[in-house]
Amino acid sequence: MVESGPVVGGGDARGSGSATFVLDADCGELVETVTIRRSRFVATLAPVASEQELAALLDAVRDPAANHACWGAVIGNGPQQIARCSDDGEPSGTSGPPILAALTSRAVVNAAIVVVRYFGGIKLGAGGLVRAYGGAAASVLDRAPLRRAEPVSLIRLRLPVGDAGRVEKALYAAGEVGAVDYGPAYAEYTVQVSGDGEAAFVDRLMSLTSGAAEIVEVAHRLA
Repeated sequence: MVESGPVVGGGDARGSGSATFVLDADCGELVETVTIRRSRFVATLAPVASEQELAALLDAVRDPAANHACWGAVIGNGPQQIARCSDDGEPSGTSGPPILAALTSRAVVNAAIVVVRYFGGIKLGAGGLVRAYGGAAASVLDRAPLRRAEPVSLIRLRLPVGDAGRVEKALYAAGEVGAVDYGPAYAEYTVQVSGDGEAAFVDRLMSLTSGAAEIVEVAHRLA
């Protein structure tokens, strides 16, 4: 396996400068097949927001009948960004790095590309493999609906149960409510709000609960 550390993405015709892109929320998985000298390269592009989601994607895409399942992924942004790749048995540097480069050259984050190769009996050589894997990754990215990534805050908060019913409507109005956990004394919510709206959201929450709300955890990411 070949793995890389943090990578700074560039841009392409769809963006420039420090702009970063993510897959559209309704994208799901995209698949593109490229045949080169009788070998089939099946590229799957999917959104991934964590290493757990990446592992699940690899498990789903791997095919025992295939020779290799090489991949590249970029998760997160800033100092904590994860940018990794794997050659999965191909000659070192010929498959994972060009797949990863397809993502970073277009500044795409929170996404992974897995390219499964079905060997056709003709060896491609190191240069041929780089072009084949990189080309397959670029082909599936060409079809991808990308949009500019925006900073968001994922806020996990705790409310006294007595305040939950009164405050819940305001939570749903302020952002995207995810996990909700009701206990005997407290209710916990996970709410995603825009990065610019985090301070106002917290101020509003404290005002509605007379300071009884507790911010348990805040995570910042791109979405």
